[in-house]
Amino acid sequence: MAGEQVVWIAEKPSAAWDLVAGMKLAYGVRCTNESAAGRDGYFVMDNGHIVLPLAGHLLSTARVSEYLSPEMAKLEEERVFERYKDFLPVLPPKLITQPRTDEKKGGKGKSAGAGKPFGPYLVAKKFLRRGIKVMNAGDTDREGQLIVDELLEHFGIDPAGPNVFRVELVSNRAEDIAETLKKPFDRNGAPKWALRGEAARVRQYLDWVWGLNPSMAYQAILQKSNVGVGRVQTPVLAMVENRRLAIANFKPTDYFIPVITLRDGTVMRWHRREEAAGTPGFDHEGRIIDEQVAKQIVRAITGGLKGTCVQATAKEHSEKPPLPFSLGALQAEAARQHGMTLDEVTEAAQNLYKSKAISYVGTDCRFLPESMHADARKVMGQLAKLFPGHAQGAHMEIKGAAFNDAKLDEHFAIVPMGLPSNSVGMNEKAVFRTIAKRFMAQFYPDYVYKQHSLVGRFGQDEFRASQKQEIRKGWKEVEADGETSGESEEGSAGNGEVRGEVQRMRG
Repeated sequence: MAGEQVVWIAEKPSAAWDLVAGMKLAYGVRCTNESAAGRDGYFVMDNGHIVLPLAGHLLSTARVSEYLSPEMAKLEEERVFERYKDFLPVLPPKLITQPRTDEKKGGKGKSAGAGKPFGPYLVAKKFLRRGIKVMNAGDTDREGQLIVDELLEHFGIDPAGPNVFRVELVSNRAEDIAETLKKPFDRNGAPKWALRGEAARVRQYLDWVWGLNPSMAYQAILQKSNVGVGRVQTPVLAMVENRRLAIANFKPTDYFIPVITLRDGTVMRWHRREEAAGTPGFDHEGRIIDEQVAKQIVRAITGGLKGTCVQATAKEHSEKPPLPFSLGALQAEAARQHGMTLDEVTEAAQNLYKSKAISYVGTDCRFLPESMHADARKVMGQLAKLFPGHAQGAHMEIKGAAFNDAKLDEHFAIVPMGLPSNSVGMNEKAVFRTIAKRFMAQFYPDYVYKQHSLVGRFGQDEFRASQKQEIRKGWKEVEADGETSGESEEGSAGNGEVRGEVQRMRG
């Protein structure tokens, strides 16, 4: 591609730096303005190619007044609520977009395009013109496709034109980027990419239509301009409010559970009394709410009431390694393990991503490309410096459920891509440890155990016991069991007596 006018588009500056690093390896080129690229807003390669970083969407949707006649626009801008019915609903065939400005919010009566154009937009305007070759290396999700497609259209470039190509980058490592750059590129207008962009465009339209029309309808009814309704925010707020009301109106109730320890040390917990729900001493769920009833059951059994074994089973089970992390799963697990807030986990993960220690953070996917399995030995070799025992004990031939191209989203799961520097903070070290252990667990066999279950009956009352016998630790050698088992506690060695107690619970 030497000698051609070629513009490579990255969605954000950090992605542009990664792309430049990959181009150096793939094409043997260098950046001629590397020290000034941050100030310039673009990178110039010595083969004449330009790497153009965006800053997310460089276009914004126009205000509702842009879709109305001058008379109706004046009514809207002056908040003449009783006349809103004259122009609602607003259902344009296509949304109007305008250059993003450096103003966060326009004043009353200002259009979305008011103010000074946003700096990255001006840089894009300088390079994006008809006749050039465009390499779309933006984020591979739906929104990433729309960000570039709408900008090209804005500058009169057909996103599906013969000079527009799609670069599918899924890793921020220079070596992985270089490998991708050596392969043939898709057309940006190929169905795979065109449909992603169209899906994002539909989402954008629905957000605008469903946000604007119900919001303005409620503003007219309530005579207030600060009322907002959203396609996502409104149902989410309803869920939060319903949960808040449920918590506020919840009245906790004490209930009681008889617990019996048999002569051999087996601990059995009361489970139910058939058809007891709603009878004296029991609530409508069948729980014992009268402590004296629970004590009477214990006294009867410890006093010699004979029990009958209804069922005794021993079944072998296996558990596969938990899938690698999405952002939400990482937030929950790292917060639980390390006592961090969700914001602290997110910030630490973002810092690790910026230093190329882990893959992209903002992902909902928990699966990995099948091609990454071949590169896993390289990553495991690096992890061996921090986790020598676990890394060396990994079975690299194992290819578990996590490696599945069919279940990939726009981004793959969060996994190690290198090692954090020694200068990172404690939070970053803790979060990296959580991510690394989950990755190493993918190369360990299943955890295998035998579940022993016992169901017994004493008179009208059913008791149950459950105990787990570990057969093979498997992936739990690397990652401690993060879930509560819900099992009955193991009993100590029996002393020949039947003992009992009543446990008070609240719920």
